[in-house]
Amino acid sequence: MMELPDRFILQMQELLGEKSGDFLAAMKQPPAVSIKINRRKTASPGTFGYDGLTKVKWCGSGFYLPERPVFTLNPLIHAGVFYVQDASSMIYETVIEKIAPMALDTGCTLNVLDLCAAPGGKTTSMINALPDGTRVVANEFVGARAAALKENLMKWGYPEIIITNSPTDRFAAAGELFDIIAVDAPCSGEGMMRKEEMAVTQWNEGLQRQCASLQREILDNAFAALRPGGFLIYSTCTFNRLENEENVRYLVEELEMAPVDLDLPDEWGIGKGIATTYPCLRFMPHMTHGEGLFLCVLRKEGDFPVSGIRKGKSLADMLGGKVRIIADGIPLTTTKGRDTVPITEFVLSSPKKRGSLPEAEVDEKTALSYLRHEAIILDREIPKGYVVVIYKGTPLGIVKNLGNRANNLYPAQWRIRMK
Repeated sequence: MMELPDRFILQMQELLGEKSGDFLAAMKQPPAVSIKINRRKTASPGTFGYDGLTKVKWCGSGFYLPERPVFTLNPLIHAGVFYVQDASSMIYETVIEKIAPMALDTGCTLNVLDLCAAPGGKTTSMINALPDGTRVVANEFVGARAAALKENLMKWGYPEIIITNSPTDRFAAAGELFDIIAVDAPCSGEGMMRKEEMAVTQWNEGLQRQCASLQREILDNAFAALRPGGFLIYSTCTFNRLENEENVRYLVEELEMAPVDLDLPDEWGIGKGIATTYPCLRFMPHMTHGEGLFLCVLRKEGDFPVSGIRKGKSLADMLGGKVRIIADGIPLTTTKGRDTVPITEFVLSSPKKRGSLPEAEVDEKTALSYLRHEAIILDREIPKGYVVVIYKGTPLGIVKNLGNRANNLYPAQWRIRMK
């Protein structure tokens, strides 16, 4: 790890006082390695092939690994069975478990928005805890990051997903459509300094101020898109108060939002807010096994009018053309010439009913060849035509079996490039 900036060290000494020595010592330790299982695809990580897994205290689907394997060469990650994620961020799953039942008191289907969603870790955590039928919008402003977000969410397989690529003010323009909005805001990234050199090299106090200004702009837009009585989850992966507690103060004092106490167990070791009476969460590397994360949940004042107007109405329609939609649900087929062809996204969809197409169980070597977008050969008894490729009982994608070989229909842009 690179040396931390002197001014950053001084800031943390001022912020943490006598605990700063423990913090700075922890920042020199290697980051933890952790994964999260897809609750709709598996109940156990036992089939992943990893030994020595231990539980993440604050997330029922989260596990630590003793060392970092080559995740790319595990076919199950490409099947959306698990996701590599920092353990601290997995708190989103527990947060949703806490607040979703309160948001459901409207009697309507939940509309949930992840406003700064790429690459998808927090969206998938929320999906893990949301009830079936919840309509989830995952937005990313940067085009390249939006493409990565789409790939990850298609693999996760939740059908009621809309993926968008728009600035946050477009959601404000669409009106108060959402019951829960997550803002994992762009930040100065101090909490990622153990993992990313760029977080160290780019750091300066001007960046903190710039980020805090952008965060308030995004929060204003989130507030405008949140229905009365709805919940806002605000988080950053940084440590300073300007981007954290001060933005919570703004939400409470200027926007009149009510902070929500999640009442989490003390034994989880999660820190509290600094120099504030509001119920904030601080994941600090000297206190919790994970990277830096700040989080607070707030509720918008007012009562949601239960008119039933949203029942059965497309959320894409309700967005009214205000945002750029790059995926509306899980596609089932595509057209090639005169043929209608089933596609990988469909077979990766978690509620897909097995048996609609023939299946072929393959070994790891063949699975990896398939994921590299290579032609594969199936057993002779497999019928010709479209076939689902299965690894350890889990769908990976589609081939068109010709008998002597099988044409690979896995999305070329998703292919594994590692040999």
